[in-house]
Parts: sequence; structure tokens; C-alpha cells
Amino acid sequence: MLSKQAQIISASRRTDIPAFYAEWFMQRLQQGFVEVVNPFNSGQISRVSLAPEDVIAIVFWTRNPKPLLRHLPELQRRGYRFYFQWTLNRYPAVLEPAVPRADPVIALMQRVAPALSPGHIQWRYDPIVFSNR
Repeated sequence: MLSKQAQIISASRRTDIPAFYAEWFMQRLQQGFVEVVNPFNSGQISRVSLAPEDVIAIVFWTRNPKPLLRHLPELQRRGYRFYFQWTLNRYPAVLEPAVPRADPVIALMQRVAPALSPGHIQWRYDPIVFSNR
């Protein structure tokens, strides 16, 4: 049962937690909270409960969920509801050097999609970029 202070956890629009911080995120779930620094006021730090009864759902914003995928059974077993805002694009590496190329991401999407319900994944495509590069 959800608590009165339950909220949606956005993990995260500031950085790609599934791609780069999956282990850290799972540790935070084990601890039951995360401290979040306000990006506009570094002196303001909020403690956010990650207890399952305080989480309506977790939204994973990512371009590469692969490092997090092995943890999905644990998330489900612990009662967390989640879905992915999964971004795919074909920008050249000069614009996004840390993003996996499109073909392996498409292959991963094809493997992951059948294992989750249609409500678990929202496919995203970033805006078109015009560049002389």
C-alpha cells in the first residue's frame, strides 16, 4: 500500500543513472533513501524516501539501460513499479561520444521489449540537430 507522501522518482533527467550509476542506484534502494542537491542552490539538500511504499513508480530516463537490466527482477521482487523513457538516436560520436551506437541499442531493445509489458517502455527520439560536423 502506498503512503500518503508517495511520489514518482525520476531517475534521472540530469544524468543517465541506468547507464552510468546502476550499482549506486541499487545501493540507494537498499539504504531506502537518496539525498538530492538542488541544482540551483547547492546548499539545499533534500532526502527522498525510496522505500517501496513511498514510490509510486520509478522513471528511468536512459539511452543505455543495459547496466540496469540485470537488476530488474530484484526491482520487481521488491515491489517497485518502473518504466523506461528510452532514447534512441543516430547522432555522430563527435556530438555524443559516450552514447552507444544505434545498431546495438536497437538489438538490445528487441531483446528487452518482449520481457516487459508495453507499459514498461516509452520509446523516445531526441530532437533533430543541425551541425556543420
